[in-house]
Amino acid sequence: MSDSEKNKWPNLEDILQPLEGSNCSDYAVAHATVNVTPFRTFAEVSLLPDILQRMRELGLNRLQRLQSYAWPHLLNGPGHGALIVSAPRSGRTMGYVPPICHVASTILAANRHRREMAVDLFDISHGMGPIALILVPDLPRMEQVAALCSALMPREETVEDMWTVQVTKVLTVPSECTPSFMGAWISEIGVLVATPARFVNACKQGEGLLKLNQLQAVVFDDADLMQQEELELAEQYIPSMAAKHGRPTRKGTHHYPRPQVVTVCQHFTPSLISQLRRFNQHPCLIFGDLLEAALYGGMRLLVNMVGAKDRVAAIVQLLRQRPPAEYRTIIFCDADMQMALLLADLADFEYQCLAYYQTMDLEQLDKVSSWTCDSRGVILVCTDDCPELRVRNAHTIIHYSMSSSWGKFKRRFLFLSDNVPNALISKAAARQPTATNSDQRILDSLVLLDEANARQLPRLVDLMLLRQKLDPNIVAMAARIRKEMNTRKSIVKPLCREILGHGDCRNTRCVDRHYLHEADRHSSAMPCSGDIKVNVLHVYSPGHYCVIVYEHMPPEGKWRDLDPDRNLPALLNLHLTGENVEPPPRYWPPQHQAVCLWKAEPATVAGYSYERVRVLSVPPIENVNVVQSHLMVVVQAMDCSTRRFATECMSLHVCPDEYVAEPPLCMDLRLLGLVNHMGERIWAAKDAETVQDWLDTAPKEHFVQAKVAFSTSHTIFATCMVSMLYLKTVKTFNMHLNLLRAQIEAKMSKRCARTKENILKFFEEHIKLDAPLPKHPKDPPELEYEKDPCEPVRVAKNEHKEQIAESEDRDQSPQSKQDTHKLPARVQRVLDQRLKMLLERENETKTTNAQLEAEQSQSSVMPGESESESESDSAVSKVIPMADFIACFMRCAALDRSEEMETDTAVNSKATAHQISEEAPVQRSKESMQEEPKQTNLEKSHKSKGETLSACAGASSSNAARVVRRASRPLVKYFQTLDALHLQVTMVDERMSYRTRVIRGTSVFFQATPTGASSSCTTEGSTFEFFVNTGIVFKGIQHAMKGRTVYIDLQKANRGFYPTLFVHVKYFQTNYDKTVIEEKWHQRDMKKTNQLMRAHGWGAHKFTAKAESSEETVSETESEDGVERPDYYRRIDMN
Repeated sequence: MSDSEKNKWPNLEDILQPLEGSNCSDYAVAHATVNVTPFRTFAEVSLLPDILQRMRELGLNRLQRLQSYAWPHLLNGPGHGALIVSAPRSGRTMGYVPPICHVASTILAANRHRREMAVDLFDISHGMGPIALILVPDLPRMEQVAALCSALMPREETVEDMWTVQVTKVLTVPSECTPSFMGAWISEIGVLVATPARFVNACKQGEGLLKLNQLQAVVFDDADLMQQEELELAEQYIPSMAAKHGRPTRKGTHHYPRPQVVTVCQHFTPSLISQLRRFNQHPCLIFGDLLEAALYGGMRLLVNMVGAKDRVAAIVQLLRQRPPAEYRTIIFCDADMQMALLLADLADFEYQCLAYYQTMDLEQLDKVSSWTCDSRGVILVCTDDCPELRVRNAHTIIHYSMSSSWGKFKRRFLFLSDNVPNALISKAAARQPTATNSDQRILDSLVLLDEANARQLPRLVDLMLLRQKLDPNIVAMAARIRKEMNTRKSIVKPLCREILGHGDCRNTRCVDRHYLHEADRHSSAMPCSGDIKVNVLHVYSPGHYCVIVYEHMPPEGKWRDLDPDRNLPALLNLHLTGENVEPPPRYWPPQHQAVCLWKAEPATVAGYSYERVRVLSVPPIENVNVVQSHLMVVVQAMDCSTRRFATECMSLHVCPDEYVAEPPLCMDLRLLGLVNHMGERIWAAKDAETVQDWLDTAPKEHFVQAKVAFSTSHTIFATCMVSMLYLKTVKTFNMHLNLLRAQIEAKMSKRCARTKENILKFFEEHIKLDAPLPKHPKDPPELEYEKDPCEPVRVAKNEHKEQIAESEDRDQSPQSKQDTHKLPARVQRVLDQRLKMLLERENETKTTNAQLEAEQSQSSVMPGESESESESDSAVSKVIPMADFIACFMRCAALDRSEEMETDTAVNSKATAHQISEEAPVQRSKESMQEEPKQTNLEKSHKSKGETLSACAGASSSNAARVVRRASRPLVKYFQTLDALHLQVTMVDERMSYRTRVIRGTSVFFQATPTGASSSCTTEGSTFEFFVNTGIVFKGIQHAMKGRTVYIDLQKANRGFYPTLFVHVKYFQTNYDKTVIEEKWHQRDMKKTNQLMRAHGWGAHKFTAKAESSEETVSETESEDGVERPDYYRRIDMN
């Protein structure tokens, strides 16, 4: 009974998690105030026969070392609590569930027997509430534990005996106390599973009615993942509700003792011991994690970043502080060769060592056994591959090199287990090791790391940051190593939803990505700041929406219409499902971030047969030449919704080229820092329905507006979201509904500063990269443009720009349509008439060549006069008239219209807004220039003024100057390697000067002009330039020119192969010649290597599998076969 009338448990196949080998240990450290005799085999377990039979049916008949200590202690009854410290997926949940089910089933059976044997029900006392209470951190964990308890207890959930007493075996606490839940509470409950927030909420709503007068056991599962405030509040309710009945601890036959408390956590903290002692008379500490046990014993863990030559000096320094004669010392190496070199170095400092190589015999093993009894100042040196060593009483461990896996590294601390002091009893009551006068610490460990063996440093740093502060250099190095390991992964998985919603993930079985990737950076179609107007399509949860963004207002800007193509799904399906149209071919092989079509068979999605999707994750493919129709890939919808789902490759089809470059129609919108009002990580389904009803019942004229904090590739994070109305009578906007405030008032959601901080910290790197520049930034020296003699002189003042902007605002559309690139109908008609006049004037000039030549001959008598006149006009023009600006704007529109007439294609304004590179209109050829008659001095003067204006007239005129500029696009060939992007720019003549640079880290600018050219002698098509956003972050640039070809090498900031977002640009072509040359170089190097090996008699390489796996998860050791990885790129000499 969760949120519905009856319990609906998840499938047991999803609940029973497979154990992880690196977290499971064959050894455990157990400390208690009484002797704990562990179970040796499963046959010794003294649980109820029904529970044992059910465990055998579920395949849970393998006894873990941690469970062998926990079960016998918990079965002793009240007062025998335990603290279980172990890593996730190590069997720690099964360490308490079978004993708890045993206790609950036993008491329920005893109560039923008493009712059956009683003559009068008033003669016996009735229990109320649960027998066992289990508190878990979140809802998925609550469902898992409840399903596991229900599987081990008798299968019937609710039983009504002859006395109509309702007995519920397992019950979960709903978000709101329903009558059925209250009725079950006042009866008998075997096991009650809840989160701390839900338990406290139920206690508040049922104050005076809900009691805990038969509570026998309380379990805090994953206590270190619970919020401290809610955990403390839940702990206050347990003793206060139990104390109302004045129950003594163990006196009287009809009284119940204090409950035994079991705490399960991943990391040990000293405060847990005080809580364990407060509730239990006979507590027990059980450590399945040997490293946590050593830290519990007071071990000091030191990390020293030294080079290979300074390792011996660091060891000698520690040995002088902790002499081997007083502290039994062990040094762990990686291999026997490393041990031999270390023994020679320590011999120079007169330290005696006992080396235990992997090839040692029984005689050498006897020496190690005698060393454990009396070391006599000798240092033991060994490796991880010696499981036969039975050393448990060492004091100092030195890690000369790190282990190959995290599990082997933790197993090293087994050598300290016997010297871990028992904190539950006094030193006088037990024979515990004591510290010497030279050093007050009993246990000590030193880890020596360098660049070569620091693979496990990130995990080690995360563990140490929980307890102490570290050197910032070590923390930075751990972050860099983790980033390098992530970039080397060949399979990129989708970003975890828990990361997007809360900034962290607590699911130990999560297979999604928990690190940033270059594909997470926002695209040009995603607003990253300012305000947006959206249409809400779906409400996934009160903090997660699927929206269509149709207007955007940048900071300190005006509203701009994004004009999303809402008919794109219909046009796509109409194009693919018409008569006599062949279906699109199958898409293979699937690639990460590729856009393709998904066909829903046999049904349709929103009435459409095909839907655009983006590939998020692709499993490894051994041979791309063999099509695997049933290969499962993860995709995300782009147009109808933003749902994620897994599908087979047979349902994917090739998307037409004209629809691939279209931006996604739907986007995810999340409210930053908004969480469930009870602190849980998941909202109830009815909460999303409530928010959807709010939006559906809003007035028809309303629109939703949100404030953007930042955005990623597919998600917009907003700080506020409101529903607005335009009141026509008063001509103003009014807020109809504040979704954030309404959810808080309805006790549905709340703001969480910690969640907001976690999300911002996770996306911090990309937020800095995507942050917009200031309004008037000062270019750094390396990015400043060189002075171009071809550009006109800028003489306009800032005050004139403001005047132009103000006059421009008077002719703009209303507020919702401001700053749009579409011209008003009146201006468009004027431009059409102007274009018609220009065409008529061109026809007249062709028929009056003689008159024009005569006029030109007269004007040629005084060439200096016209030049001086134009120069004086450009130099004196301090104020830009509005008429000249309109004339320049009309001339730009005329050029755009002429381009449409030549290419016979309709320019789509939306596509232009989302283009990666901005291309100037196609310029006229030189032949047409020669046929065109020469212009008069008056036309030259007007043209000079127009060019000067276009360079000086603010933001709009700067765009006009880019359109009017006489420039052509060069032919660019590109080739991508692991470290760089190589461009070859081909020009028409070698007598050209060029300049190129990287702008904002991702964009490339190139411009080439004839040598010695000026603004007065430059002809059309003589200047070559391009500006393209590659989407790749660069750290440097090298360039050189040979002949008429410019070679540009762009060094990548992060190594890897990235999608070429500029492939649709016509003047960019793939350099296939370079691909063939690079392949020949690799074949030649491989041939030389093989010849050299055969010459030395080594033969060919034979790759053999390792003797033991690294025990890493699949995501850390994924195969990278099939990825081109050239060792280096042979560049042209850039000097």
